[in-house]
Amino acid sequence: MNTNGNAVRVGTGNGRSYDGFPLRSRNGHLIGNGLDGHDIETRAENGLPISVNTLFQSVDVDHSLRLRQFLKRVHLVKDQYIYQQDDKIENIYFPETAVISEFQILEDGRTIEVGIIGSEGGVGIASAFSSCQAANCTQVCMAGTAIMIGRDVFEREVMADPRLQLILHNYINVQIKQLSQRVVCNTFHSVEQRFCSWLLNLQRRSLRDRFKITHEHVARVLGVHRPSVTCIAQVLRDKKLIDYGRARLVICDSPGLEQLACRCGAEFQGVRIAH
Repeated sequence: MNTNGNAVRVGTGNGRSYDGFPLRSRNGHLIGNGLDGHDIETRAENGLPISVNTLFQSVDVDHSLRLRQFLKRVHLVKDQYIYQQDDKIENIYFPETAVISEFQILEDGRTIEVGIIGSEGGVGIASAFSSCQAANCTQVCMAGTAIMIGRDVFEREVMADPRLQLILHNYINVQIKQLSQRVVCNTFHSVEQRFCSWLLNLQRRSLRDRFKITHEHVARVLGVHRPSVTCIAQVLRDKKLIDYGRARLVICDSPGLEQLACRCGAEFQGVRIAH
């Protein structure tokens, strides 16, 4: 982390993320090289880097200055486990270019994704109110950067700031609503609808339309067997909505996917946490 007032770069050059694919802004335009020839970067203010994570931006400057010696920008590797289920949470993460998934393990050994977090949120937030164990397996879905802080340090700041408590309570409330909607979605919507909705959610959170993912990974996310994902992917490719190859998937037509997706993900698109 740079604390001397210089720019802190996030990326590898040429406006690309750590996994080599272009990053895009919320409106779909290329970030960095596609716009002005520069990497993504966060400018330092008062000696502190400004994170692109919108939840982290809710921490006011006074608290940020006190926390800066405890903050660390880390690179999260794809498929890296942040927490295993029932692990003691020692660090809280605010994803920037990384995207993180939360999974539950089913009785037959399959997994199913119950949450996905990008630059709009944080991982381990509930532990800021009291020491607790991880409710889910938490794994990096898309490689990238995140701001990391020790749970005990962040808890002290939260307990000292009612405004920050409100922000985090509101964020947790949104997560609960999303989890409830996910239960309904997994129960009543087809695998094709869920697949399309998940791709669109991943695109919104990662700001990318090209991903290093396999059919096996998608099957784990959706809690289904791999052949089901392969069949659906073939249909979507025939409709020119996506393309894919070895450990590679490209979204070619987002509006087309939206026509087939359920509305569960769209309900929380661009959701704002009340401050």
